[in-house]
Amino acid sequence: MGVKMRETPIPRSILLLTFGLWLYVGGGLLAPLLEGIPHVLRVSPPVQTGLHALATALYTLYSFTCHQLPQRSFFLFGERPTYTLEELRARVGSERLPGDPWPRAFIGDPSVGWKTALCQRDLAIYGAMALTATAMILRRRPGRPLPLWLFLTVGLLPIALDGGSQLLSYILAMIGPFSPRESTPLLRLLTGALFGTTFVGTFFPRLWRLEWAAQENASSSTPETPGTDSPLAPRR
Repeated sequence: MGVKMRETPIPRSILLLTFGLWLYVGGGLLAPLLEGIPHVLRVSPPVQTGLHALATALYTLYSFTCHQLPQRSFFLFGERPTYTLEELRARVGSERLPGDPWPRAFIGDPSVGWKTALCQRDLAIYGAMALTATAMILRRRPGRPLPLWLFLTVGLLPIALDGGSQLLSYILAMIGPFSPRESTPLLRLLTGALFGTTFVGTFFPRLWRLEWAAQENASSSTPETPGTDSPLAPRR
């Protein structure tokens, strides 16, 4: 392909995807900010009510893409950034955790803080994707794409083992004398970041080059406009 990479504009698809990733991550962090900042700053009740309504809308919107379990999410404006389910039961009471052991509707309160609208693993996934794509844009070139086998073994396998073993352990606990397994925030962050980074490194360069190739084909197939140096230009 004869495209000069440094002179070719960054593909629009890459820019849009990267912007969308930052917007998605930002919305997941905005929800607890809208809940927590009014309590910290002690704003007036009408303003607090309006911000709470906006935060609730964000939590509802993100609930379609993330489980939002509080024991697997980060908390802002609380004593700690993470809590186990047992710690939440002790601090707020089981009656305030609807659906226990899956109390996804609990968003937090002033005593424990407010959870992010994206769980720990999803924040790591999409945050790593946004950062990796941004680094690619700043370099203004895609680099060599990672081989698919590397994404499958380094990106997909660890997250499948960690997340899959959690789910399987809870299923086994419902049908027999098994103890459910909970991953740790560190493991969720690590496996999510590995998945997000290798996903972008595998597929974004390929998309980048495909769009460049399409632009090059489109420009090469455009008929030349007659001019003074063109053989089609009329003689005077």
